[in-house]
Amino acid sequence: MVAATSLAAQGAQIIDQGSFTITVSNQRVGREDFRIEGTPGGSGGLEYVARATVAFSDRRLTPALRSDSMGTPFDYQIESRGTTTGTERWSGKITRGRVSARINSARGESAKEYIVTDGALIIDDDVFHQYFFLARRSTESSVAIVVPRRNVQLVVRLAVTGQERVTIGTKDLDARHLVITEPSGATREVWLDAQGRVLKVAIPSRNLVALRDDPPPA
Repeated sequence: MVAATSLAAQGAQIIDQGSFTITVSNQRVGREDFRIEGTPGGSGGLEYVARATVAFSDRRLTPALRSDSMGTPFDYQIESRGTTTGTERWSGKITRGRVSARINSARGESAKEYIVTDGALIIDDDVFHQYFFLARRSTESSVAIVVPRRNVQLVVRLAVTGQERVTIGTKDLDARHLVITEPSGATREVWLDAQGRVLKVAIPSRNLVALRDDPPPA
């Protein structure tokens, strides 16, 4: 899976890092700490390694993603630990439009394999820094996303609705507003800075907001 090799030795650079406070109905329910790094890829572009620790309600999630320069994943793993749900680990590789995944939980081990659209992105439930990769495709009208722990693919529509202001801490920042529409009609909203870094995510159907704690580094 995503190897813990010395990225520094490969000329790694920090693309973004920070944290989000997660609220549901204006009540704080969790926090995400994340880091996205880029390393030179074989084709001359960057390859990304994105990791996070997400404390959400009674669960702790630790996702790790490795992708190409456009966010198309090579491999992904996520471990979920919950006080009532126990521990579950999803790990998989995505190659040639096919997901090969292994799921380990208290119920035992199982395998899943299914076809996905070439170039599909990973957007896991309750993980918010991953919208950075979706933002890189915001000029496209639709994008396929894989939701790993549900083992499903969705084709979502994308629309940039303009510029707005987002308050992060004590600062008002200019932000690009991206609206993501699922096949069901449900929407997710993402606000991005000029470099495509995620400032805020809102999922109206869940009354959920993930707001960055501090402005991205200049």
